[in-house]
Amino acid sequence: MAGIVAAALVAVLVGVALFVGTGVSSARPKLADVGAWLASALNGEVVHANGLSGQVDGRVDLASAKQGAKQGEALKVVQDGDNVLVVDESTGKVSRIDPTQLEVAQTGTLGAGGTQIVMGAGKAYGIDPRAGTVQQLDPLTVDTIGAAIALKAPLGQAGIDKNGTLWVPVPEEGTLVQVNGAQQGKAVTVGEPGDPLTLTIAGGTPFVTNSAGASAMVIGSTGTRLQVSLPSTVTDAGSGGLLVPPVAESQTVPILAPKQGALVMVDTASGALTTVSVKGGKLGAPQALGRRIYIADEKTGRLIVYDTVAKRFEPDKVVTGKPGPLEVFVKDGLLWVNDQFSETALVIEKDGRGRRVGKYDEALDQKDTPTPLPIPTYTPTAAQPTVVPTHPTRQPTGGPTAVPTKTKTAVPTVTVTATPTPSPTPTPTETTRTPTPTPTPTRPPEPPGTVTANSGPGWMEIVFTPSGQGTVTGYTLKGAPGGADVTPSRVKPDGPFQFRVNGGQCDQEYTFRVAAEYEGGEVVSQPSIPVRPCVAPGRPAGFEAKGKNHGADLTWSAPENAKDATYILEGPGNHPGTPGGTGAEVTGLKNGQSYTWTLRAKNAAGESQERAEVTANLQPPPAQFRNANNDHRDTLIRPGPNTDGQAGRIPQREYITMTVICQQRGAPYTDNDTGQSSDVWNKVESPRGNGWLNDVLMDTPKGGFPAAPLWECE
Repeated sequence: MAGIVAAALVAVLVGVALFVGTGVSSARPKLADVGAWLASALNGEVVHANGLSGQVDGRVDLASAKQGAKQGEALKVVQDGDNVLVVDESTGKVSRIDPTQLEVAQTGTLGAGGTQIVMGAGKAYGIDPRAGTVQQLDPLTVDTIGAAIALKAPLGQAGIDKNGTLWVPVPEEGTLVQVNGAQQGKAVTVGEPGDPLTLTIAGGTPFVTNSAGASAMVIGSTGTRLQVSLPSTVTDAGSGGLLVPPVAESQTVPILAPKQGALVMVDTASGALTTVSVKGGKLGAPQALGRRIYIADEKTGRLIVYDTVAKRFEPDKVVTGKPGPLEVFVKDGLLWVNDQFSETALVIEKDGRGRRVGKYDEALDQKDTPTPLPIPTYTPTAAQPTVVPTHPTRQPTGGPTAVPTKTKTAVPTVTVTATPTPSPTPTPTETTRTPTPTPTPTRPPEPPGTVTANSGPGWMEIVFTPSGQGTVTGYTLKGAPGGADVTPSRVKPDGPFQFRVNGGQCDQEYTFRVAAEYEGGEVVSQPSIPVRPCVAPGRPAGFEAKGKNHGADLTWSAPENAKDATYILEGPGNHPGTPGGTGAEVTGLKNGQSYTWTLRAKNAAGESQERAEVTANLQPPPAQFRNANNDHRDTLIRPGPNTDGQAGRIPQREYITMTVICQQRGAPYTDNDTGQSSDVWNKVESPRGNGWLNDVLMDTPKGGFPAAPLWECE
C-alpha cells in the first residue's frame, strides 16, 4: 500500500512539473540558433536578436559597464558559438555572458584598455597591442592559461584560423606569427619591417594585406600560398590605411583604401581582382555577403551596397540616417549592422533583403519602441533618359502692321501712325509669314556611371552603368593599350554595357574611361581603378627531372593562366634561381643520391598558388660492354680501383659481356702487352666476379671521363 501511494504521488508531481514548467531556467526565453549578440553602450546592456525574424529574444544588463558607456565608450562583443564575452574597451574589463541564464557569469580584467579579445575554434586569446603580449584565456571562466608570449609591439588585429591557430601581425618585423596555446610557432615573412599589415581570416585561412608593398597574401601552414599584387592606388594609402574585414566567410575578400575611394575585391582562389571607385564620407571596413559588398558610411548612417555580379551599386540601405559609429560584421551567413548609441540595428540576408532589429522592444518590458526607419527598395532600377521639352514658338517681334487711331468717331480708314524712330512698314505678305523656329540645342547626357574593371589571364573586362539622362548614340572605351583588341569597338545605346580588352603588358597597369557619345560630342566617365591584363599564375605544369652525371635537366610547361610567367627554382645543386624559359640545367651534385626541386611561377600580378615539385635519383645507369686485351694472360678483377688484390679472374683469350655500373678514377695502370695506360677504372658485375677493371682492359668508349653513356660512381 505504501508503494502504491508513493508511486501515485510521483505521478502527480511529474504531471504538475510538466504542466507548470521545471524551474526558473525554463522561464527564460529560448535563444535562436541563428542570431547574434548586439551591444548597447547607451544603457550598458547586450541583446540577442533572432537573425531570421529580427526579434530580440534575450537581454543581459551590464551594470558594471554603464559608467564607461556614459563616458561615450563603446562595448565590444566577441562571440563564438555559446561563448560570449563583452569587453569594456575603456578599462579592459571582460564579462562572460551565460546564454542559458541570460546573466553575467564571470568578470575579469585584462590589463589596460585597448586589449583585443579573439575567439574561434573553441579557443580564446587576449592581445595587448601596445605591450606586445599574447595571453591564452579560458572562454568559460575568463581566466588566463599558461604564460604570456611577448612579441615586438605594436601588434595588429589578430585572428584564429579554422584549425585553431592564432595569427598575429607584427608590423615592426614584417611578419605574421603563429601561436598555439602558450607556444609561439613559426613566423611567416609578409613584408618589410615597418610595413603596415592587416589580417583577414578568409574561409578559415589567414589573408594578409600590405599597403606599402601593394600586395595581398594567402598564408598556408608552411608559408605564403598565394601572393597577389594590388593596384598601385593602394600603395600610398596614407593615414587612412587599408580597411579589411577581420573575418570573411567567402573566398572573396574586399579591401578598401578610403582615402583614394578604391575598392579592390580579391578572389583568394584564383588571384583575380575586381576594382571599382567608391564615394562616401567616413567609410568603414567592407564586408562581403553573397554577391554583395557592404560598406558603412558613418557620416550618413547608411550602407553602401555593391553588387559584384551586376557590377554596379545598389541604392544605399538606411541604418540610422544620421552620423554615428556603425558596427558591421558577418555571422552565420547574415550581415549585422549595429549602432551602439541608438535603438537601431539591422540584419541582412544573402539575397539583400533586410529587417530591423528593435533593441528596445516592448516584448521584453522596454519602454521605448524604435520608430521604424524607411528601408529603400533593394532591387535597383535603371535610370530612364530624361526627355528634354522643346521651347514654344516665339511670336515675331516688331511693330504692328496697322495701328488704329483712336478718335471720338470711328474712322473706317486705316492710317499709319508715325513713331520717333521711323522703321520700314512690313508688307501684308510679311505679316502672315510664320517664322522658322530656332533648333533646340541637344542636351548632353550624364557621364556613364560606375566603372568596374576586372583582371584576367591576358585580358581585362570593363563594365559600366549607362548614362542616366540625355540621348546617347553609343559608348566607346578610352585607355586601352596600343595594339589591343577591344570588343566591341563601340557599345550600342541599349548595351550590353561592357568591353573586353585582349592585350597589354602584365607589368603595366591600365586605367579606363567610358565615353558616352551624343550628337553634339561626348561626355566621359570618371577613371577606373587600375588593373593588369593578368592574374597570379597557377602551378607550373609537367615539371620533370631527367638525371645525368652529377646533375639533372629540368623541364616544365607554363601555367594555363600565365603563359608569360617567370619562374623561381629552389633546390640543391648549381642552377639559376630565376631561370628563363621552361627549362634549367642542374650541376654539381654527387651521384648515387636522390634530390628534390620545387618550382613556382610569378608575374607582375603575383606568385604561384602552389609549388610544383619533382625528384630525381642520380643512380648511374648501367651499360653492357666486353673486356679487352686478354690474348696473352688472364685478366684479374680487382676489389678496388687499384692493382691490389683479386675479386675475380677472366681466363686468357676469353671475352665476355659484363655490366659496367660506373667509372671512377683510381691508381694508374699500364698494360705491358699494349703499352696503354689509364687511371680510369670500371665497376663491373660479371660471371667471373664483381669488382673493378682498368679502362685499358675494357672495350668501353674512350675520350672522356666519364665516357658517355657511363657516369662517375660518386
